[in-house]
Amino acid sequence: MKTMLNPKRILVTKFRAMGDTILLTAALKELHKNFPLAQIHVAATEPWIWLLEGFPGVTKLWPITWHHDRAARTKAATRLAFQLRKEKYDLVCGFHSSPAAAMVALSTGANIRAIHFHSFKAKNMYSTVIIPGKGMMKPVIERDLDTIRGLGLEVPEGSMPKIFLKDEERSFANEEFKAWGFKNPVLGIALGASRPTKIWPLHRYAEVAHQWVNETKGGVLVIAGPGEEALVEEFYKAIPLDSEIRKSIQVMPPANVRTLAARISQLNVLVGNDSGPRHLATALDVPTVTVFGPEHPLEWHPYPQNMHPRLFLEPLACRNNSEPGSPPWCGLRECIVEAHQCMNKIGSEQVNQEILRVYREYGKNIGI
Repeated sequence: MKTMLNPKRILVTKFRAMGDTILLTAALKELHKNFPLAQIHVAATEPWIWLLEGFPGVTKLWPITWHHDRAARTKAATRLAFQLRKEKYDLVCGFHSSPAAAMVALSTGANIRAIHFHSFKAKNMYSTVIIPGKGMMKPVIERDLDTIRGLGLEVPEGSMPKIFLKDEERSFANEEFKAWGFKNPVLGIALGASRPTKIWPLHRYAEVAHQWVNETKGGVLVIAGPGEEALVEEFYKAIPLDSEIRKSIQVMPPANVRTLAARISQLNVLVGNDSGPRHLATALDVPTVTVFGPEHPLEWHPYPQNMHPRLFLEPLACRNNSEPGSPPWCGLRECIVEAHQCMNKIGSEQVNQEILRVYREYGKNIGI
């Protein structure tokens, strides 16, 4: 069914983490494609929202700090809702909404609201349209696209995320790489993840760095965010102080999200855990290799395997926290009984092979 909507002003909301914000861009592309004359406003979480600067059709960004404390979160959401109501939106699209986020959408007063709760059991609160695919396990991008399919839009499967950078942002990152003494090609290693059990052993990443420098004579950029200093320290412990490899490694200095994106855009390949930086690399057309452990890739790896392979060990009986109908999943923050086998049994040689393959096939024309 082809939609007859003709909104002049659209609000999009998604109050989640970096990866969720990046994946949202697939739906933003489709909204702009179907409503090219509409102004699209986006309300999303600090600091990730600034990745959407310069996105086609997006004319205003509404940043919000989405607090863990419920009272603080409700207060911030209420303040934002009062501001948004003045904008008089024709259409609101809420992606992966919480009750507070759904309240924000309702409070705008928009007559048409497509609000999707991804949970199997939760209702799509305050949505005025029926969202297809409810209760089906699918990639997060497709669930986001279901939100706008509920408006009657004909949206094909397979839409990919996209982040837009200015030429000067890319140029500045390129000059940084030269100042750091990098030789082309450059491998990015993203060490962190949302919880410890999603992190591949740090000594394996050190082995990957060693292999990359030996094979390509290039450089390595280690990516670690605030609070991940211990990961960098453990990574370096696996590389001898007198090793020549150390001269080819640079730990990325602190940066805002736009600078992070610009630096990642200069990489030839990025390898990492299931975390925000590899979504960012994908949205910047940088080939990636992702190591998955406790969580199944179905939801969080909607990317073509040729350019963005993932390593995942299955089946494992210890992934036993899934609801019926969901793929195998484990929610542990620390794994002792099973000795973190989901990650420990993935060897560095397997990862190295994929890194070198995607570099040779897709990554040679990127970087300094």
